Amino acid sequence: MPRAAWILAALLLASTAGAEDVTLLNWNILNYPGTSGTIRNPYFRTVIGATDPDLIVVQEVHSQAGVNEFLTEVLEVVAPGEWVAGPFQESYDTDRAIFYRTGLVTIPASGWLDTDLRNIEWWRLRHTLSGEEFVLFTLHLKASQGSDNEQRRLEEATVLRDYLDGLPETTPVIVAGDFNIYRASEPAYQLLLSAGCGQLHDPIDQVGEWHNNLGYAPIHTQSTRTSTGYGGGATGGMDDRFDQVLVTDEWLDGTGIEIRTDTYTAYGNDGEHFNQSIIEGGNSAVPYEVAEALFHTSDHLPVRVELDLTASANVATELRFETEGSRAARLIAGTPSVRLRLPDEPELSFQLVDPTGRVVVRGPIPSAALYRGEYRCRVADLPAGAYIACLRRAGQLVGTERFVLVR
Repeated sequence: MPRAAWILAALLLASTAGAEDVTLLNWNILNYPGTSGTIRNPYFRTVIGATDPDLIVVQEVHSQAGVNEFLTEVLEVVAPGEWVAGPFQESYDTDRAIFYRTGLVTIPASGWLDTDLRNIEWWRLRHTLSGEEFVLFTLHLKASQGSDNEQRRLEEATVLRDYLDGLPETTPVIVAGDFNIYRASEPAYQLLLSAGCGQLHDPIDQVGEWHNNLGYAPIHTQSTRTSTGYGGGATGGMDDRFDQVLVTDEWLDGTGIEIRTDTYTAYGNDGEHFNQSIIEGGNSAVPYEVAEALFHTSDHLPVRVELDLTASANVATELRFETEGSRAARLIAGTPSVRLRLPDEPELSFQLVDPTGRVVVRGPIPSAALYRGEYRCRVADLPAGAYIACLRRAGQLVGTERFVLVR
């Protein structure tokens, strides 16, 4: 690739304005850890490295021991010291759990809603950087087709909707999980989306007859397989939209906190594997090793979406490194990490230099960061002050910029 001439520009953001994106990942991780956790953990690490989430809710985790294993053997291996597991409630069936970046949020309150099958967990989250609060629910409704199972899902959805209707009218709510709903006409889904204080919305407005419908192939999340894989699971190929993230009006009204609808994706679904496994004949949505990891981890694809939380302080500067051909790298400085948004160029490395000239962060930018277009490094332990960001290609300095880290 020809050497690019780097042009440096810095944009100072006002300390009382700006935005902070939080990447939410919703994923049924299939009877985790079960008897195959040790085998699947490396594949989980590949997916987490590729999706680079900040906040994760999972379904089908077994016990506190399973939560601990996912934290230590998956998340902490990918990003040591950067992850925390939230409050967990162990029940009589497979459970649900939450994980988040260290310092990203606090959890002033949490709890669950009792149903006749699986409980519905909730956490009230306060975003550290902006102070914004929202309530995140995760659920795993009754599986399988048939009127009896639809009735069971309706009963579970009724418990949730009654609770949502009782919340203060302007409460921002996210409901993420494995709904096991085959079509939007099903009574449970109609109830959740019906008008009223607790009304939920599909942020991508794809309300329809999803099951075995080619027209919805790009948003199907199950099944990644056509034969039994690690952990068991369904084998029908990609033909259902069980996994979703639904939100209340506050996320879609154009003011304050928002869900970035253009980032909502059934991660790893290229729309070309209807009724097939996601690795049959290759995958055009993600690198093959990521598609293979998705295949081996679970029979569900994760749903990935970015949340825009209005920031009130601590975001100091936005730095832009521009190259010939309009490629650009952009560094967003804040806490607990800085994020470098990257051009698709190989052999890049990054350094952070403190006011004394000491390199406090260094290292090559992994190829996984290049193909997802973002590299993140932890700065939560660094003191406030002026720093110099250095970008190198093949060891040669190609750009520097000064920024201020505000606490």
